[in-house]
Amino acid sequence: MDLKELRKEIDAVDQELVALFERRMEISEKFAAFKKEKGIPVRDEAREREKIRQVQDMTHTAFCREHIAELYNLLISLSRKRQEELVKKS
Repeated sequence: MDLKELRKEIDAVDQELVALFERRMEISEKFAAFKKEKGIPVRDEAREREKIRQVQDMTHTAFCREHIAELYNLLISLSRKRQEELVKKS
């Protein structure tokens, strides 16, 4: 396998990741609408910690376990930021 082929593989994975990220953010917007309607706070720290543990348990190596927590902290932060933007809108 050469560098060009490896880049194609990464490009394909990136395309999937972008689509999944967009889908995840769309679902976050639905959460925002629900939380706004019910008067529920956007942030749920217990749920965030639980989610980090869940995704860490899905990984197969210590290296990935460490980095998946970093990735999901960022994803959760971005999701929370978007929800807060939508909840603040009148």
